[in-house]
Amino acid sequence: MNPIKVKLAHYSWDIAYGEYSDRIISEGLKGVKINIVRNPYKNKWFADPFILDEDSERIQFLVEEFDYEVRRGRIARLAVNKNDKKIVECTIILDLPTHLSFPVIYRSDGETYVHPENSASGASYMYRYDRDSDKLIEPKLMVDEPIADAIIHKDGDTYRMFATRVPETNGNILHEYSSKALLGPYKHVGEEIYEKNSARMAGMFMKSADGHIVRPAQDCFGGYGKAVIMYDGHKQLCRIKANTYKYAGIHTFNTFEGSFVIDYKKYDYPLIYKLSRMLRK
Repeated sequence: MNPIKVKLAHYSWDIAYGEYSDRIISEGLKGVKINIVRNPYKNKWFADPFILDEDSERIQFLVEEFDYEVRRGRIARLAVNKNDKKIVECTIILDLPTHLSFPVIYRSDGETYVHPENSASGASYMYRYDRDSDKLIEPKLMVDEPIADAIIHKDGDTYRMFATRVPETNGNILHEYSSKALLGPYKHVGEEIYEKNSARMAGMFMKSADGHIVRPAQDCFGGYGKAVIMYDGHKQLCRIKANTYKYAGIHTFNTFEGSFVIDYKKYDYPLIYKLSRMLRK
């Protein structure tokens, strides 16, 4: 491929957060104050954020950390100063020979568990987060197959896990797995077909103001990381996209205790990229 085209098409991610309200599910982020996290590192970017905890001074995330020298994703804990929005801590809490991302957080019986995406390994594991060592430990096999961006939803006494499968991770088929325990094991029980390329999960299930279960999905039609679609069943409630020229898309959406977090897709040369897209149409 032409090296100039490669350079112009290069992108990374910015994390952003704000105060959550139910209207975001139906109206998106228009008019919502968004805090862009300041990344002080020149050699790495962060994506797939989930909120670990928050107080009056700091907000902490678990994220995919991608270092250009390492050339694969690792799971990191970020601490962000809420005053200047700058990352003040970055600690790698899980590093494997294969790519890691999408560190979903579950809290159960006083413990914190993390289920990262690791389809490159051929299997999917849940880990316990040990705060003393600041590491993910005690891997537990969930599914012995490569799946992407799995999310678990408790329905009565059943744990239902939803994910896309390799090689159709950005496709339109959402697979369901089931277990009687959070830590599994899980078995495949069915699948659903969604419009275009919007099966892949973008974050944890949420509940709307009227009590409906809402599924954030990645809109991958026409490209990875374009937008997040909020679904009530198969009904599209809204499509959340980037609202500034600097960014080309939104990839994930998650909430925790009154806050939300997203990641913005950004090209190194956003205006040139958007112009080239317009000329191709």
